[in-house]
Amino acid sequence: MLSHLVTAAPLFIARTLALCSPPGPILPPPSVAPGTSNFSIPRAVFQNFTFLQNTSFAVQVSIGNTTVFQYEHSAPGRQVNQSLFETQIRIASATKFITALTLELSKDVLSLEDPITKFVPGLSEDLYGDVTIKALADHTSGLGRFGYVGDLAFGRNAPLLGLPNITNTLPGCDPIPGGRVCTRQQVLDMFNNPTYAPHSPNSRAMYSNIGYILLGLALGTAHNTTYESVVQTLILDPAGMSKSTFTVPTDDGAAILPRRPEDASWFVADFANLNPTGGLWSTPNDMLKLLHALQNNMLLSPSELRTWMQPTTFLRSTQQFVGVAWEIFRIADLPLEFPRAIDVYTKAGGVPGYGSYVALIPEFDVAITVNAAGGETSYSSIELLGTLVSAVVPYADALARAQVAEKYAGTYKAAGSNDTVVLSAVSGPGLSIDALTINNVPVLRALAAGQGIQFENFSPRLYPTDPDSLATGAESWRMLLDQKVPPKKLWGGLECMSWNLGDPARYVGEPLDTFVFHVDDEKVVRVELRGWRVQLDKVD
Repeated sequence: MLSHLVTAAPLFIARTLALCSPPGPILPPPSVAPGTSNFSIPRAVFQNFTFLQNTSFAVQVSIGNTTVFQYEHSAPGRQVNQSLFETQIRIASATKFITALTLELSKDVLSLEDPITKFVPGLSEDLYGDVTIKALADHTSGLGRFGYVGDLAFGRNAPLLGLPNITNTLPGCDPIPGGRVCTRQQVLDMFNNPTYAPHSPNSRAMYSNIGYILLGLALGTAHNTTYESVVQTLILDPAGMSKSTFTVPTDDGAAILPRRPEDASWFVADFANLNPTGGLWSTPNDMLKLLHALQNNMLLSPSELRTWMQPTTFLRSTQQFVGVAWEIFRIADLPLEFPRAIDVYTKAGGVPGYGSYVALIPEFDVAITVNAAGGETSYSSIELLGTLVSAVVPYADALARAQVAEKYAGTYKAAGSNDTVVLSAVSGPGLSIDALTINNVPVLRALAAGQGIQFENFSPRLYPTDPDSLATGAESWRMLLDQKVPPKKLWGGLECMSWNLGDPARYVGEPLDTFVFHVDDEKVVRVELRGWRVQLDKVD
């Protein structure tokens, strides 16, 4: 009966898989109790950076709610009165992460699919009727980068580029932060000028700072207040970010502010209309509070958070994607026991004088903050983030495997019968099903034979495909039946089609691929094989 069932459902396993795990984490994330982590990065790694003389920085990493690593460095002459983790530093374009989250928290008054013209009165319907809030948030609106900001007419570089000497008719507001602030009408006049209008919305990603000006206006309209007030109410107050503000600090002992002649170019002034794109001042600890609020579902439900973090468009690099403010990396060259791409969700910030990163790595419940101030902030932020990711991911991966082996691996049996399953976490993705006997049937051999696969090449494995069930007392995993060595590679990587193999066969309504671990006091006591209607007690 079993062989017939599997043969009738050939998608129950993939004929050409080579340990192709399903999308998502291959194991539950590790947990770290306070004071128990042995994770470290040698100080020499940070002391060898070339930017130490003119750039201060603070970096930290957490797994779950436990901070497992911190390092701070104050450049000579840039010391402050307290730890850098409690010091205000402009986060620049990481503010877009805040703006996008505010949109997610405003779905009672707006939709990401709404046209931006619905919430910005006076914006040209002809030019912006096809531009949605989402397109502005994920940089696919077709808008350019700067608008008036950075226009060469207000600088000294035009003759150096061979540009003609022509009369400057621009209003002279918002040229750079600190200049005269544009009125709302002047902002609208800029957007309604065909020179600045979007082209081919939703065709490709092009980073746009001015797009977030419109999002700030939309949030203010939707909530009938200012953008800054909405952020305060929906994010800063609930997350406990008491040191975060759009008001420019003046105490250079509590914030990193310009002190040297070469610091004159730092973007310190009030960003005003540009607040939604880069105006927030925060501390590293405040930003970590925000990341923890997301991880702990204080602001968004698990489903809402996953929806927000989805990539929405591709970039030219096969390792980079864009989401609703998220800048997503798929890093495939980390030294992991089971090599695979790891998804790193980030938002960078960089203006003259300041650089930042926030990052989440959901597979390991990792959060990272990077804050820098000084002369080489953009370069230093990138270097620092790469250093942290390259160190913590292999550590968290090994820790997760060790914890899974301790919690789930072992032999499970049913009293009064020889029904048995043996699980291990020694190598490869997920949990390996090393033996499975039900009703005196060697189930694994039956599954392999039903698909014409040599048993020696057969590798059935379990994966935590239902993350919402983890830590509930009844954790649902799915079985995927791989081959250790595939017959051949296929066009487009189609030898790895695990996403197409879930829930392939049922028996009287119950899925054959679903195993439910029953947990009591954080210890697995038994496993339930739904399709086979058996529960097996953990005996070792």
